[in-house]
Amino acid sequence: MLEGSHFLHALWIAVNWCSVQFQNSHIIQWFLQKDDKKAIVRNSIFFRIFWGIRRALSKIFYKLGLNKLFVNSIFKMSCIWCSFAVLLAPVLPTMLVLAFVLAGFGSLFLSFLFDRKRKMKYFSVNRYIYFYAFIYLFATLTSVARKASFLGGILTVCFILFSIVLSNAIETKKQFNVIVFFFICIGVLVSFYGFYQYLFPNKFSGVWHDVGMFETINFRVYSTLENPNVLGEYFLIVIPFAVAFCINSKSWFNRLFFVACSSIMMVCLVLTYSRGCYIGIIAAAAVFLVLWDRRFIFLGIGVLILLPFILPETIINRFLSIGNMADSSTSYRVYIWLGTIAMLKDYWICGIGPGMEAFNQVYPLYAYNSISAPHSHNLFLQIVCDTGIVGLIVFVLLIFQYYRMTCGALSRENKKENKVLLIAAISSVTGFMVQSMSDYTFYNYRVMLLFWVCIGFGMVLTKLYRLKEE
Repeated sequence: MLEGSHFLHALWIAVNWCSVQFQNSHIIQWFLQKDDKKAIVRNSIFFRIFWGIRRALSKIFYKLGLNKLFVNSIFKMSCIWCSFAVLLAPVLPTMLVLAFVLAGFGSLFLSFLFDRKRKMKYFSVNRYIYFYAFIYLFATLTSVARKASFLGGILTVCFILFSIVLSNAIETKKQFNVIVFFFICIGVLVSFYGFYQYLFPNKFSGVWHDVGMFETINFRVYSTLENPNVLGEYFLIVIPFAVAFCINSKSWFNRLFFVACSSIMMVCLVLTYSRGCYIGIIAAAAVFLVLWDRRFIFLGIGVLILLPFILPETIINRFLSIGNMADSSTSYRVYIWLGTIAMLKDYWICGIGPGMEAFNQVYPLYAYNSISAPHSHNLFLQIVCDTGIVGLIVFVLLIFQYYRMTCGALSRENKKENKVLLIAAISSVTGFMVQSMSDYTFYNYRVMLLFWVCIGFGMVLTKLYRLKEE
């Protein structure tokens, strides 16, 4: 009855009119237009230097006869090595993940030496990624604790640049689909280990909540990622892609499989009891649904109204505690933010350098209420701490250009499957950025890598039509 009512029909006409006016506005048209400066990049001095070095090394490579040695070699199949880094990041130690990342770098470089005609793929976000990586490298070399910052700085630079390596390593649609499929499957395995922790909490240690305020919470799962918030941030990246694969599935069996995958990871995310990640996944879901079909705006409003009546009491209490200074976790973050802001009054131009050691060398002098902390518990504040205000500006421009690039590709895309995958890439970054407002989401280097993997996925999806089918 409601579906066929005149009220709903009139409301839908009004929403459509507003949507058309919004899309036709000059600002939105500028935002969605293709930012193709490929010719400018090709003519730049940096590209010419790169191309000259690559051409010289390739000649040496062929003169030494190394091309015959690496014919059909797995060592120049960069997609395989990059896949290992992507898929094993949640379960392997950071240094082993770095080894696979470096193998991906080396393999791609080898493939460029072997194939003289192969060119680096151009994406409009590339220049910001290079600049951001350079800023972190410079901040590492000028850190107040140079030796202590070196490893963290190099890890950060390598993981940032991995997004470009991954986007160049994926050459076919099948490769992309296989990587994302196993990316989702690994997320399910990580969830099962989280369930095991929840069922047998006595075998594991760790308390990440105010026990006095949340007596009904017995255990917050963290699975293979050492911290409940970090685990939740991992799921913010993976779940939207699982939902996208569910929508794109052609058979009911595949659809049920990906529904199960999405549900399993969602339940594990709930068991992290991470309030920031709850808000992040809601933001990601809202963006996903609205970009998929504007009519979901009405459904979203209805769901928000019903949530207080259907959510468990423990979840509701976690939401209601947001902003409550009586909660030790909330007051802890607020005091750290105040101390960090006081510190940045003196270090906002160049920062203090990346890493906990650099932060702990300076922050205690400005700590509010004598509260110690390993980081600022806010990604944007921490970037300023690490690199200064220039680093934050470049990062914001990078994320803005990522949205502009992916949303522009989404507006031009005609194939439904590609649209849904682009929406997933946009939603993942959105949820992650929302969580970043209340936590330093790059604290765990493996999750940092997976964020840049998501950026790489988005880059690939903007030019999915150019990839070979097989």
